[in-house]
Amino acid sequence: MFFERLSGTVIRHSRAIFILWIVALGASVPALLQVQNVIVYSETSFNPKNSESSMAHDLVSKEFQISQGESGLVVITGEDVRGVDARNFAITLNRTLQEDPELSNISNITNIYDIYFKQILGYTSVVNSQLYKSENATALVASLEYGTASIYADQWSKIVSQGPFHVSGTQVAQYNQKANASSWPLITSQVPKTFLPLIKNYYNLFYQSWNESFDASSQYNVYQLMIQGSPLLRAQNVTKGNPALQNQPSYYNITSRYFESSPLDPQSKSLFVSVAKYFNLYCFPCSYPDYWNDATGLRAFTVSSFLNITGTNSSQYGTIGEIYDLGPSPSFASVSKLATRILHEGSVSSYPVQPSRDVYDQFVSADNNTMLVILDFKNSGPDPRNNIQQIRDEVAVANRLSGQNLAIYVTGAPAFNYDLETESVNDIERIDPVTIVLIILIIGLFFGSLTAPLLPISAIGLSVGVAFGLVYLVGSYVTSVHFLVLTLMPIAMLGAGTDYCIFLISRFAEERRLGRDKKEAVERSLAWAGQSIVTSGATVVLAFGTLAVASFGMLRSIGLAVMLGISVALLVALTLVPAALMVFGDRLFWPGHLGAKKEKSEGKKGYYAKAAGFTARHSKIVLVIALAISVPATVVVFSSGTSHDFIAQIPDSLESRAGYNNMIQGFGPGAVTPTYTIILTPVQLDGSNWINVTAMSAISYAENSTLQIPGVSKVYGPTHPLGNPISYSTFNQLGSAEQAEMIRSMKPFLGQDGKSAMVWAVLSSEPYSDSAIAALSSIRANVRPLQSDSPLLASSTMLVGGETASLADLTRAASADYSNMTILVLVGVFIVLLLALGSVFTPLRLILTILLSVSWAMAAVMLISQNLLGAQLTWILPIMLLVIMVGLGLDYDIFLVTRIREFVLKGLTDDAAIDTAVERTGAIITACGLVTAGAFSTMMLSHILLLQQLGLGILIVVLLDALVIRIYLVPSIMRHMKRFNWWAPRIIKGGRKPIGRSSLAKLSTEPNTNVTPGQ
Repeated sequence: MFFERLSGTVIRHSRAIFILWIVALGASVPALLQVQNVIVYSETSFNPKNSESSMAHDLVSKEFQISQGESGLVVITGEDVRGVDARNFAITLNRTLQEDPELSNISNITNIYDIYFKQILGYTSVVNSQLYKSENATALVASLEYGTASIYADQWSKIVSQGPFHVSGTQVAQYNQKANASSWPLITSQVPKTFLPLIKNYYNLFYQSWNESFDASSQYNVYQLMIQGSPLLRAQNVTKGNPALQNQPSYYNITSRYFESSPLDPQSKSLFVSVAKYFNLYCFPCSYPDYWNDATGLRAFTVSSFLNITGTNSSQYGTIGEIYDLGPSPSFASVSKLATRILHEGSVSSYPVQPSRDVYDQFVSADNNTMLVILDFKNSGPDPRNNIQQIRDEVAVANRLSGQNLAIYVTGAPAFNYDLETESVNDIERIDPVTIVLIILIIGLFFGSLTAPLLPISAIGLSVGVAFGLVYLVGSYVTSVHFLVLTLMPIAMLGAGTDYCIFLISRFAEERRLGRDKKEAVERSLAWAGQSIVTSGATVVLAFGTLAVASFGMLRSIGLAVMLGISVALLVALTLVPAALMVFGDRLFWPGHLGAKKEKSEGKKGYYAKAAGFTARHSKIVLVIALAISVPATVVVFSSGTSHDFIAQIPDSLESRAGYNNMIQGFGPGAVTPTYTIILTPVQLDGSNWINVTAMSAISYAENSTLQIPGVSKVYGPTHPLGNPISYSTFNQLGSAEQAEMIRSMKPFLGQDGKSAMVWAVLSSEPYSDSAIAALSSIRANVRPLQSDSPLLASSTMLVGGETASLADLTRAASADYSNMTILVLVGVFIVLLLALGSVFTPLRLILTILLSVSWAMAAVMLISQNLLGAQLTWILPIMLLVIMVGLGLDYDIFLVTRIREFVLKGLTDDAAIDTAVERTGAIITACGLVTAGAFSTMMLSHILLLQQLGLGILIVVLLDALVIRIYLVPSIMRHMKRFNWWAPRIIKGGRKPIGRSSLAKLSTEPNTNVTPGQ
């Protein structure tokens, strides 16, 4: 007999077994310390590689500049984020993040101030160029208007200064003729040919007006001509007029009148007139720099003209002046320096240039209460999750350096993963000590000992260490491991493994109380309790093994990990625990002892004896009550929906969730995680200076069609780069600069291969909601009609991806697994129980009763979650609860049935065997149930919704199994079935080795003690 041989080995080599397990633990420590490296915190990352969303994601990572799902987000909140406080923080954060060498895997940092800086940089360069073009034109016009007069006045002054002191009007006329003859050649040499006719007429008018300013009958002297009425002053009067005169002579102020009536085009005329009105030929003293050849005056006119022509607010005069002061050919460094200063000293409302509303709305919410900073991570390199704490530290530093105390959150997929990792570690630190204390208290009270709890706790603690070493190997070479394993596996091992230990220890204590020596007690404990443990363990391993073959990676990783953990716990219970019983013996029960129990007073029965009697008298009532509970519970289970909301798993108290809540409040639920369609075309879509207008028409059709789908609020794509359509069809009619700008706007939505495009669909509902999944399904369903209507799309591959698509694919893959795994686990458990118990009906009854308790518990969890927690049942909970409880919940039933079978083999009738087994195992089943229920109930201390619901569900199932099902319902069913409990086809019974008479006699022999039957 296997267990006899096992017990013999354990008894002979008990100390060697200790050493082997300690060595195994030591060998597991290096892997145990690295287990976090193989843990995955995103459910959608387990999507099959051949799913549509996974293939779309791979294409996005390969072909497109826009990163989906891996970006971090810094959410800034306040009453108005357009103020200097948010500006100072955002600019400082950008600098601190860029300067941190530990954040080398951040590829890009983008906020609204980055957009402003780029626009101010471009604006500064463009305005500087425009200013100096305007200045050159202004200087030319001023020289044409006033330089002409200045040359004449200068030539006239030289002639007058060479003549006599007193001159007549006739001599002055002669001076004018000489000045005219010498001035015009000089003027002609400086006037562009284009303007020569215009200026010739102007000069003639000036010369005529100059002559009219003299009286031919008057006498003059040099003082009057050169000092009192200087040539420049006279020329000033002719060109601009004399402000001291109320009525100007007709030959005064000729410049403005002449150019206002000139045949120039409107733009040129406007400049000539403006220069004529603004500048002066003679200015002494000047209240304002408006001398025609003065640099300060030229600057003032150029800046003012730019403001007027462009319609720029006059408040920007200083900024435009600073751009002018960069000089006609500024270096990039000087332009960048000025743009930086404008950015730092201005605000959203004062910057000289503004982005489009579509761009602005991507970074600042409509109510101006929320601002986003987007952190893009490199596709290769360290996991962005590992940088989140450093980024949060930099946020705090930037907040301090900027002198602000804003409400700021770091969120996004990497932050969610980091917070889940941190919360999982906190859960372990919070849950495991409580679990251990509960187990110690329950076992200590059950055995009445301070030392008895140390054995199961130490044994399972060792097995958990070894199991996590194996989990690391699974994560490294088989599949990534879901983060729930960190909490679920040790709890499952503590619950199930402790039960196995208690079964053995309690049977050892029972055998010792019956007077058997230590060696024989260990042997009989392994022989009888060992069967129960192996059968129970096999069902648990089988149950989680079905998860291990699931196509859905998340379930597969959980199944593999927990299967390995339970297997290790089972081996420890079958080897290390009996070895410890051999080494320590009765000392494990200190300060109590294992002497024979005293007889109960005659006629006085314990609770479990009374329970057995109750089921003997009222078994039919028990069955009717069970049926009455099952019907409404089943209705609740099948009528209630489940939630796929990944975000709902993250507590509101975590920074990533709080930031996400603020973000969707400001920007809407679907704005940050859009659904995208990748279009792989057979044609080239764009080049360095051209676009395929015909192909763009087909893509535009796809964009517009997607926008019409219910649940889609906005669409972005090559022809809607900012959310609104652009005139791509006129591309060939645009100038080169406009073409370059259009291509630049399209680039984020065009693949690097030039043959692929991306269309974003912003959903109007939360991306993990059922309504979002419905909209996603409509987008996918729309692909076929699109391809039917467009030849290009018909020859293209179209893939729909994004977070909502990943969730939909995940749900589809998991749903396909549910029915398969349910059938597989139930059939597998039935076969194991059939072979172990040699019965057809009992395994069926075992499965039925556990399904009843699972349905009752699931109904209770649904009602409690919806009415008290305000949350739907997490979508993965039903299959998780079924698998775990088919495995763990059968422990107590198996333990009870194997004891009933043991007593039947010892010659008792079925009813007597049932009564005796209920009485003998009632306390131990209750204790084990409390241990398992207590272990799993500690998961309700977690802040993760799934663990809370799972802990609540298992608590209810285990308590129902241990306190109700196994004590009342199972005995009631078995009493009615009588010998059918043990019926099996001959082939099954023939395949089982019956317990030999000698072995049966040996195991059945009980020493002569004063213990009454049933104790």
